Amino acid sequence: EEAARRGLPNIKSMVDAVEAYTKPENIELFEKFGVLNKVEMESRAEIYYENYAKQINIETKTMLDMARKQIIPAVMKYAGDLAKGANEVKAMGMDVSVQEDILKKITTELKNLVNAVEQLDAIDDKARAMEDNMEAAARCFHADVFPAMEAVRVPADKLEELVDKEYWPFPTYAD
Repeated sequence: EEAARRGLPNIKSMVDAVEAYTKPENIELFEKFGVLNKVEMESRAEIYYENYAKQINIETKTMLDMARKQIIPAVMKYAGDLAKGANEVKAMGMDVSVQEDILKKITTELKNLVNAVEQLDAIDDKARAMEDNMEAAARCFHADVFPAMEAVRVPADKLEELVDKEYWPFPTYAD
């Protein structure tokens, strides 16, 4: 709001900010004072795009690995143990509606997580395929991959609240 009030640019992402390196008026200014020439400024912009794309890709691969190798197996084990416990209680003639409700919530969020992981993996592949154009790759990582990462986090956060601490593979917020 303050930037708008003052008539200043309000660039909300690093990817959008990099464009400033290649604006003709900025190149002219840098060249005029002998700071950087056009090729050097374009090169820096390319490096910034590449670094951004690589960093988000590393974070994406880490997230996918954590989800696939730690969260999903832990949730599946907990859900299986919960189902076994519910069956044992049911065999004794007791009401298991609470266990069934919890298990339903867990399996719903597990399905949401698996779907989000698959979508993130596909979008990440799409972004990495653009490596011959680092600006396009960086923009794809920002516009598509980053939101897909958030889509993975939503069911993972819900599952963290539902799964017993003994099963959850990471320290919780409470820890």
